[in-house]
Amino acid sequence: MEEVPWKGLIVSNSEQVVKAVNDVVNTLHRCTNNEATRAPYWLIIDPKQVLKLDIHRIASMITGPFFSRKDAEDFLNNSRYNFSKNAKVYCCSGCYSQKYCNLCKELDV
Repeated sequence: MEEVPWKGLIVSNSEQVVKAVNDVVNTLHRCTNNEATRAPYWLIIDPKQVLKLDIHRIASMITGPFFSRKDAEDFLNNSRYNFSKNAKVYCCSGCYSQKYCNLCKELDV
């Protein structure tokens, strides 16, 4: 494990892991509209009628997370055939994940 430049975040030596983490960090850092939400992330919610409580059915209505509204909307638009007409991008708060909050705080998101 090596320490990478962004303030103590530790990742493996794998170039692919570093590239993937950099991509998420850069996306979050470029996020100019956090929609007044602490530690934001975005989901695509595709509501369907649920006649009984089934966690798998509810989970199938959620796609994500995405680290910017634009990424979520682009994914929804590019794969609209996979979603109903009711699918929407929804901003959520990661405020219960201390590690994600710390990352967003360091990035001023």
